[in-house]
Amino acid sequence: MDRKEGLILLGIFLVVLAVRLTLAFSLPTFTYESYYHLRQVEHIAQTGLPFFHDELSYGGRELRFLPGFHYVMAFFTLVLPLEFVAKVIPNLLMASLTFLVFLLAWKTTRNVRASLVAAAVGGFLPILYNTNSFTPETLFLPLILLAVYAFLNLDEKEYLLLYFFSLLALSLTTAATFLLLIGFGIYLLLSLLEGKRLSRAELELIIFSAFFFLWVQFLFFKKTLLEQGAGFIWQNVPSPILLDYFPSFSLTQALVSISLIPFLAGLWVVYKSLFEMKSGRLFLLISFVISTILLTWMRVIRFRLSLSFFALILAILFATFYAQFTDHIGRTKFSQYAKAISFVLVVAVLATLLLPALSTALRQEVASSDQIAAFQWLNRNTEETAGIVSTLEEGHLVTYYAQRRNMMDDKFNLIPDIEQRFQDLHSLYTSSFETQAVDLMERYGMQYIILTPYGKEKYDISLLKYRTSNCLRKVYDQKDIRIYRRLCTLRALNESGGE
Repeated sequence: MDRKEGLILLGIFLVVLAVRLTLAFSLPTFTYESYYHLRQVEHIAQTGLPFFHDELSYGGRELRFLPGFHYVMAFFTLVLPLEFVAKVIPNLLMASLTFLVFLLAWKTTRNVRASLVAAAVGGFLPILYNTNSFTPETLFLPLILLAVYAFLNLDEKEYLLLYFFSLLALSLTTAATFLLLIGFGIYLLLSLLEGKRLSRAELELIIFSAFFFLWVQFLFFKKTLLEQGAGFIWQNVPSPILLDYFPSFSLTQALVSISLIPFLAGLWVVYKSLFEMKSGRLFLLISFVISTILLTWMRVIRFRLSLSFFALILAILFATFYAQFTDHIGRTKFSQYAKAISFVLVVAVLATLLLPALSTALRQEVASSDQIAAFQWLNRNTEETAGIVSTLEEGHLVTYYAQRRNMMDDKFNLIPDIEQRFQDLHSLYTSSFETQAVDLMERYGMQYIILTPYGKEKYDISLLKYRTSNCLRKVYDQKDIRIYRRLCTLRALNESGGE
């Protein structure tokens, strides 16, 4: 790659970064799950340790998670404000995918122009434009591509060290690293079926990776595994929303999230590689395509994360399609128009990516400024021991902004009564009976319930049906957000003759 091509790659990275940061700062807040990770980073920055016992979540519970992402982000908060770090660093990591996609495309095609096109495709994949998401996935995706690139270069010693570093970081960041190991397993199977011998270094490294990853996971999740057994895989998600977290593979959603041309081109390369080209390097990438589809179908990995990795692999494979397409055009009677045809293809691909990417960013489920103001009001105007009922997703706003106990949030592991609790939370927003609402709030030690536009949309209600209750007094009513306080117990309500 010469200096001009290097500048083009840098330009692609800077454009992607600029677009992502513009979108991120156009929204003042973050996705709901992000506030859980913000709390962890704050705690690490203050104490040096994550909290594995949370006094506020579910009214007090044990937490088990991998803290790698939180330590990385806490490091940046030593010199930068947390909110700035939360918006800039994840988007910087996601923009860096352009470099990694380029390197992997170059490794498989040795075609600089095709690799640059693949980098641009990888930079604007719609599925990746959750720009206000502060979650471990933003670190996982660059790390897993880095691990794959290092694995493809094992013949050079420095890349072996790079692989060990990326494997360690991945194992401490998310259990989704399992995706890498399954991909390696399918790679072994495909190689055997095609009679391709793997090097001893590859075999030893794959075996080491599997044992190392499992050992790290056992260290952090031993208690969860012993208590939940196989249910650990599905993270104790309540059955009514299990399909929301682990939906089956959807071709329609994949087309929308990846875009038509890269999707079809990637599948074409997969087909040609398996049945005609039989390239060892492409075999590894194709193994990850198969492992992603397999684990998504088995509902082992959350759909959005698996689809993001799937999209990146297809972006890399698009370089092979582009190289073969331009080569074919150059050998036909249209060769004199080869550059123009290639340019039209690139424009068409980017055009199908940009609008969906912008739409994805603008449709993110983020907390509104009015919601945050209401939860901050709860922090200033409620007793420190108060419990607050909110929707499942807003549970992290209760613990982050209100700094009070919530009834429920989306961290389900190690919660023994999760199904009943989820049903009771639903009842608190949909029940018509005052006695049932008061009983449930009293049972879980909740003194307040908040109803926001997000809650109204989720439960398809306009107001709480028991809002006229003498036992529930409205204490906040601003910007279509209402907060009610429980004033009595079920016993007192029954003695007074309440419904």
